[in-house]
Amino acid sequence: MNITDNQEKIKVTASTQEKDGKYYAVLQYKDENGKKQYKWKATKIKAEKGNKREANRKAEEIRLQFEIELNAPTTIAVVTNNNDILFGNYMLDWLEKHKHNIELSTNDGYERNVKKTAEYFNNLGITLQELKTKHIQTYYEHLQATKNLKWNTIKRYHANIHKALEDAIRLELIDNNPADHIKHGKCEQYIAEYYNAEELNTLFEKAKNELIEPIILVTAYYGLRKEETLGLKWNAIDFKNKTITIKHVVTNGAVNGKRVVVKKDRTKSKSSYRTLPLMTDIEKLLLQEKDKQEKNKKIFGNTYKNKDNYIFTDEEGNLIKPDRVNRRFKKLLEDNGLKIIRFHDLRHSCATLLLALGHTLEEIQIWLGHSTIKTTEIYANNIVLNKTTSADTIANALKISA
Repeated sequence: MNITDNQEKIKVTASTQEKDGKYYAVLQYKDENGKKQYKWKATKIKAEKGNKREANRKAEEIRLQFEIELNAPTTIAVVTNNNDILFGNYMLDWLEKHKHNIELSTNDGYERNVKKTAEYFNNLGITLQELKTKHIQTYYEHLQATKNLKWNTIKRYHANIHKALEDAIRLELIDNNPADHIKHGKCEQYIAEYYNAEELNTLFEKAKNELIEPIILVTAYYGLRKEETLGLKWNAIDFKNKTITIKHVVTNGAVNGKRVVVKKDRTKSKSSYRTLPLMTDIEKLLLQEKDKQEKNKKIFGNTYKNKDNYIFTDEEGNLIKPDRVNRRFKKLLEDNGLKIIRFHDLRHSCATLLLALGHTLEEIQIWLGHSTIKTTEIYANNIVLNKTTSADTIANALKISA
């Protein structure tokens, strides 16, 4: 049976315990009979000095995921007659069942897409048994006509629908998958907006003394993803060996329909984990930020919030969240009459700058942390230089004003 609004949600608490030299999340909750239950789940973090705070954070992440899983329905809609299942309701049940398999950072998009799909089909009253290829095809045409969505986006809706219907076949609710025969639209190559070196330097000047100024500078100089910049901690900076390591990310996610900030000790892919030269301009910038944080710690004392040692925080030590960066960046451009681009386009600007100054696609791929050369090919088509040369190229083209 599905969990209904009348059923009480199972709450899970977590504590962090040491076992066999590692930290574990000990989860506690009461089952349907009110009996206490305990679960031990590995955090994969060594029980060493300095790791306890990170283990506590990981335990909370595990607790959250486990609570979602525990409250997910155990079966897809159980009804007396399969012909009575509205396809929209089936999609909602399918989403609930699979939520625990979806990363928090991507769950937000899944939820939005599936809920839109469910609303559309429920309004038509189409059941799972009645669903035909033509209904799905019409839905995609509806998304194109009324939402102005391209096939690049619609294929995400299609992936969810197709997977949900495959599960329906496995559960013997239907005999075949009507999403198998959809006529796919043509994926359009994305053409990224970007700033050239002159425009970037103008942006740097206009961003002077803004809260997000250092975030803009680090992102543009290194071509980082926003979640990589916001995820930088002080232990990622090696001032002695002059390196910066991309190994932690901060992004948005969703839990029970609510947007949350997700912190992860791993990058988007293996290739995204990379160590780059610490450029002189950025080193000076980071040392200034470090000095600011030390002063703020003294001012706010025990109320200072930055316990995880993130680099980019506000005066009180609050982590600067992704949505806040987007809002501030858009306002900065509008207020100063600058060309409107997305914050992510600073990454494209870095790539285009490297290409324009003679770097190869292979080198740009390594610098940006792309998993495949195909992603890098968005910017052009040939080239070989090392990371140090890339850093010198960027540093010579861009300048942080005093």
